[in-house]
Formats: sequence, C-alpha cells, structure tokens
Amino acid sequence: MFAIRTMGAVIALASTAAFASDQTPLRADELHTDSQLTRAQVIADYQAARAAGQVVHGDNVVLRADETSTQSTVSRAEVIAQAQAARDAGLIPSGEH
Repeated sequence: MFAIRTMGAVIALASTAAFASDQTPLRADELHTDSQLTRAQVIADYQAARAAGQVVHGDNVVLRADETSTQSTVSRAEVIAQAQAARDAGLIPSGEH
C-alpha cells in the first residue's frame, strides 16, 4: 500500500514538473517599456475591450452571437450524404477503432 501511494506521489510531482517547464519566462531584452500611453489611456482601452467582449477571463471563452453565426450553403441532405460517405469509408471512428 505504501508503494502505491509513493508511486502516486512520484507521478504527481513528475507531472507538475513537466507542466512547469512548459512556461517560458520573459527575458529582460524581450520586454518593451517604450509605450507612450498613459495609465488612464491603458485603463480606458481595457474597459472598452471588456465592454466589447474582447477580454478573456481564465478558461471561459464565450463567443458573442455575431462571432459564431454563419449561413450554411450546404443543404441538410448534402450533409447527411457526406456523413454517410465518410462513415462508409471508415473515416468516422466508433467504438474502439
């Protein structure tokens, strides 16, 4: 039982280390501080972007209706025919295949 818990801890720590190495810190020569914007302008730009729905909060990405609505040029019958052809050709996986 101890070995199982120890192995679980080792796997958890190894996973954490693997993900931590994916983040690349910025170097001083990569930072640009030559902006001519004032603090008030930056705040105003942020508030305008937030009001327009352009600011992402965490993993919650919510698209507005005008960003997702499209008009399809393919009929329902054509979509069904394409799906059946793909299934018959083995292009749609199902089960353990």
